[in-house]
Amino acid sequence: MRLESYAQELEDLILFSALRNVEKGFYIDVGANDPTNISVTRFFYNRGWNGINIEPQPAIVKILEEERPRDINLCCGIGKERGKLKLYGNGTGASFSEEVKNNRNLSDENEVDVFTLSEIHKLYPPPICN
Repeated sequence: MRLESYAQELEDLILFSALRNVEKGFYIDVGANDPTNISVTRFFYNRGWNGINIEPQPAIVKILEEERPRDINLCCGIGKERGKLKLYGNGTGASFSEEVKNNRNLSDENEVDVFTLSEIHKLYPPPICN
């Protein structure tokens, strides 16, 4: 059986080699971005897994909602504390970092709600998986 990787550096296949006996697992994908292109979780979603996709860009969350209906798709950021952060973008990428903003000429700026990963985990606990 040929396995197709969707991730940038075959991370999905590396994880699969360790998790191949888990039939239905649960993931939390922080900075999920595109639901297929350079996605570590697409491989697992295609095998019946589901999880939480965290993505601060509303246009990408809309695509995630269309292509990943079994998942919980959240339009927010993750940080060390709850609050709001400036998200810098340009349509092809985004970052909360001013340094990245300056290096990549990210001209768009939006304020985004930010939660801790612990908060997300408490709000959306994973189902019991085998």
